[in-house]
Amino acid sequence: MIENINTNTLRPMMKISEMVPYLKQKNIKFEECKEQDAEQYLRENNNYFNVTSYKNNFIKYQCGESTGKYIDLDFAYLKDLSIIDYRTRIVLFKMIIDIEHYLKIRILNSIEEIDEEDGYNIVNLYLDKDYNDEQFPKRVHDSIMKKVSNEYYKKIFSKYDLDKDKKLENIPIWEFLEIITFGELINFFEFFTAHYNLEDKKYVFILREVNKLRNAVAHNSCVLSDLDKKDNTHRPDILIINYLKDCGIGKENRDNKLKNSRIRQITYTLYLFNVIVSSDGIKRNVNHDISKLFYGRIILNRKYYTNNELLKSIYQYFDKIIEKNYKEILDE
Repeated sequence: MIENINTNTLRPMMKISEMVPYLKQKNIKFEECKEQDAEQYLRENNNYFNVTSYKNNFIKYQCGESTGKYIDLDFAYLKDLSIIDYRTRIVLFKMIIDIEHYLKIRILNSIEEIDEEDGYNIVNLYLDKDYNDEQFPKRVHDSIMKKVSNEYYKKIFSKYDLDKDKKLENIPIWEFLEIITFGELINFFEFFTAHYNLEDKKYVFILREVNKLRNAVAHNSCVLSDLDKKDNTHRPDILIINYLKDCGIGKENRDNKLKNSRIRQITYTLYLFNVIVSSDGIKRNVNHDISKLFYGRIILNRKYYTNNELLKSIYQYFDKIIEKNYKEILDE
């Protein structure tokens, strides 16, 4: 039983009927989207927390009686952004699982070209390091053990006679890659490329940013909220700087946009997809999806954002990237 909770410090749960009046107090209008339609949308299609997270992409009055209230924001704009966000996550997730799949193929192809590698040696070295890691011992071992309860993986790994006290050994690379998570795959890729001093090690830090985005889209987290935050002050990867230069994006614009973590993650994903994925067919499909989204759905209600310099600037930034690397001529 939970005891000693001071109910005075807890915010009461807001009923749907209370949400619209509360938003109106923030100067959020209900002209493009009527109040009853907004209430129905919150009841049937999305939750208040997700929809209102996009309000941080709009400016507020900084002085006077309206300080803290929004200057030009209709509920329809928030609804529109939530739909765009959902469709953006679908495209990004497809791209990221393709990056994961083709990263595995890239590893297997690299293994074939190394004379001293048999597809077991590098995995044994990595698992030995994991087993004896001073800070996080057996982290990968434990992760694999949990997955072996799955019937698919049990069938694959039953031959290794796994038990919790035994060190894992002699798992072939082609099976090992299928049971580790994307984060573990990146860690292994870093170990593998460093051990054999491969040029591909330059992609490790880019992959880590892609993995952050993967975790967000896989859990249906909003990816287009808080786009004005400057929460990443680390120097961007030189590969990305050169990529953006090639797209015609100047230094000031690069520096400004890449200080936002989500914009950086999406940028890194757009860059890495064309580096890692080798299938022309998959690339064409992604070009089609991106073009439909970017030059179709995203600008469907462009009038909503006429006065939003932040969102217009971000659109122009990605437009340069997509124009150079992904744009497909769409049928009218």
